[in-house]
Amino acid sequence: VVVVVVFAVAVSSTTTSAADECVCGPFKYKDPSTVHSPGNFTAGTDFPNNDMSPCGSEGCTDMVLSDCKELCLNASDCIAIVFNPCQKSSTCWLKSALGAPNQNSCRGFQVVRPYKSGPYCPLTTQWTNDVQPNVSVPLPDYPRPQMVRGGDESWTNLNGMWQFQPTAKLVVPPPFGTTLNSSVNVPFPIESCLSGVWQNHMNMMYRRMFSTPSSSISGARTLLHFGAVDWFTVVYVNGQFVGNHTGGYDAFTFDVTNFLTPSSDVQNELFVVVNDPSDYGQQVFGKQRISAITNPGGDTYSPSSGIWQTVWLETVPAIFLSDVKLKPSLTSITVTATSSDGKEYYYNYTVTDGENVIAKGFALTNIGETISIENPKLWSPSSPFLYNISLILIKDTVDMYFGLRTISVGKDSKGVTRPLLNEKPIMLVGWLDQSFWPDGLYTAPTEDALLFDLQAAQMFGFNMIRLHQKVNPQRWYYHADRLGLVILQDMVQHYGDAHGVKPDPTLYFNDLQAMIENVYNHPSIVQYETFNEGDMVSHFDPAQAIAFTRNLDDSRLVDTDSGGPANNLHIGDVNDIHTYPAPGVPNPSDTQYGMVGEFGGIGYFVDGHMWWPKGCYGYHSVNTSQDLTNTYVQYLESLISNSNKLSASVYTQVTDIEFECDGLLNYDRTNKLNTTQTDAVKNINQKLIHSQ
Repeated sequence: VVVVVVFAVAVSSTTTSAADECVCGPFKYKDPSTVHSPGNFTAGTDFPNNDMSPCGSEGCTDMVLSDCKELCLNASDCIAIVFNPCQKSSTCWLKSALGAPNQNSCRGFQVVRPYKSGPYCPLTTQWTNDVQPNVSVPLPDYPRPQMVRGGDESWTNLNGMWQFQPTAKLVVPPPFGTTLNSSVNVPFPIESCLSGVWQNHMNMMYRRMFSTPSSSISGARTLLHFGAVDWFTVVYVNGQFVGNHTGGYDAFTFDVTNFLTPSSDVQNELFVVVNDPSDYGQQVFGKQRISAITNPGGDTYSPSSGIWQTVWLETVPAIFLSDVKLKPSLTSITVTATSSDGKEYYYNYTVTDGENVIAKGFALTNIGETISIENPKLWSPSSPFLYNISLILIKDTVDMYFGLRTISVGKDSKGVTRPLLNEKPIMLVGWLDQSFWPDGLYTAPTEDALLFDLQAAQMFGFNMIRLHQKVNPQRWYYHADRLGLVILQDMVQHYGDAHGVKPDPTLYFNDLQAMIENVYNHPSIVQYETFNEGDMVSHFDPAQAIAFTRNLDDSRLVDTDSGGPANNLHIGDVNDIHTYPAPGVPNPSDTQYGMVGEFGGIGYFVDGHMWWPKGCYGYHSVNTSQDLTNTYVQYLESLISNSNKLSASVYTQVTDIEFECDGLLNYDRTNKLNTTQTDAVKNINQKLIHSQ
């Protein structure tokens, strides 16, 4: 299935394709918008929404068609009218845009000014033009900051321009030795404008040539890493099948040593074949919807198919550390290191506080080693202290970091059940972060862009982020760790029974396990959400999902079903309710703390910063940035008055996303608020944080 970026509106006016080009970083595309010229009155069709003054949503009555048209021509932003001739007093509506049409035998419309309809040229950000794959490697930073080896000579970033070709079906094996018919900028998903493709395809092939890495280590191995590929991936090197992977949100690795050419002078051929059914499949896919490309709206958005995180090569010794798990307490860190061949070996460890060595010794792989830390410095939002730890197994050296902290549920001094960070009650005040980008979709255009949303959370005075329906790159969590932002991590959902397709439980639990294993070492993550609302929970036993999660990680809290029906079972650590637009009051119990997992959705729409002009909606719309500020402060005052019950709140949301324009930031990351208004939001957030 191919969804090309074209769009047609059912209007009886003269339409032509726009002649302009769209520019997104180094890439140019044909403008997909359509120009509509004025036409005749057409009966039988209504276009709800986008009503203008002076008629508004009620319409102007006692009108004739010619007067209605004249009224529109006298309003500078009016492009069309809707007219109802059936009533005794005919009614006229003025339209600033034409959205989705509705059949209505008593209404008709007429385009009175030339206008464009979407899809439109992509919205860009301040970082879009920094992506120049023919000049420098996109997203060049080391992709796994929790497990770092050596210097630049130990790894090779494979991001940049690859050959690319969409296919009608999954092509395995691919056409080895054949140049593909187009190109793609890895690691940007193909639907993003920064990919150089800007189309959706369910099946695709990637091809890249690369040199065999050189190494001074005897018996060195070469690992091929993928940060994430959505969804089913098959990998070949030099015409040989290497392996496959199922799952769109987790990192995976292949040892490709035995497939490589022995000399760095002879290039290797890498083929990556991908299938991504997106919302047509049984796998979890979050908020992706293929039809959103040409028909955006609601709370689902354009998909992110194919490679969407960094691809890289790493050189390791013959025996190396394949995995290290770090489990903190208030006074120690438990290290469980795994060797690449699964055998037991002694390894050395050194823990440092800055430049000072505070612990050192040796331990066995495959067995947890608890290392005591004297005079411990705890990790928290106010003091996100991180220790460094270095592990040496034979010839392999790995550098990592950890934070000492615990998270639990318990009573405060008044007997109210609270989340306890480091055995002390904490009020968590955050926003919903879905981590979509107008130019990169699932992939932030640059490292600065990736960091920006986290810094913005602190600019607005939040101490927590709920990462919604997505698993982010490791560097995002690394920044959260060092900045001191608490993360509530959603498990990605199969969002409704789209197209009559139900979720596959095996795929869900495989992805849940992969998510937990991928993010396990990050001290910023304190809670998992196994389900969200009624997206998919009806197909599962929630108690089974909680037990499964706790079995993999008993060091964090579990939210059964954020704002959904299974929340009423009261079997997790949180009583989590969703209320829009104003926040409700969740009641804690002896075993659960109270959380408003979503509220707000205040829509303030800023011209020039929308995904499609006039396409925005919100749960509650306001007219000015001051209205947005005042409404937010009012909602927070309500939460403060109920802080005797409340322990966590999540405002919807960080940024606008496509037509859902309820962010404090626009989709392009510009601030909707001025400095004074931003400070007002920050101050009220801090007031809630300190209200216990």
